[in-house]
Amino acid sequence: MGFAQKDQDEAITQINVVPLVDIMLVLLIIFMLTASFISTPSIPVTVPKAMTSNPTAPASQALVLSTKGEIFYQNKIIEKEKLRIVLKEAAALNPELRIVLSADAAASHGKVVELLDLVRQAGVTRIALGVSNP
Repeated sequence: MGFAQKDQDEAITQINVVPLVDIMLVLLIIFMLTASFISTPSIPVTVPKAMTSNPTAPASQALVLSTKGEIFYQNKIIEKEKLRIVLKEAAALNPELRIVLSADAAASHGKVVELLDLVRQAGVTRIALGVSNP
C-alpha cells in the first residue's frame, strides 16, 4: 500500500470553512426569526379588528395613540408640536414615508382624526391604520 506520510512539521495551508458556514447559517436563521418581533410596536394598545386587514410594509414607521391620549412615535413618547416637526423633517428626507397609526380601540374618534390631520399637515400622505385580524 502506497500511503503518503505527512511530515509533522509541515505548516497548515488550508482553512476548514465548514464550521464557519454552519455558524453563519444558524445566525441567519436567528436574525430572520427575530426580525418580525422588532418591527411591531411595543406600546400596549388594543387595536380594532378588521376582516380585510393587510400586513404593513416593512419600511413604515409606527405612530401609536394610547387610551390616555399619549402619542408614541417609533416607541418613544412625543408631544404634538414636536411630532409635527419630526414628521416634516422625515417627509422632506423621504417623500415615500409611510406612517402606520395604531390607536387603541377605546381612544376617542376625535383624537384619532386630530392625529391624522397633524400627520397630513406635516406632509405625509401615505397613512395606514393599524388593525388586527379577529
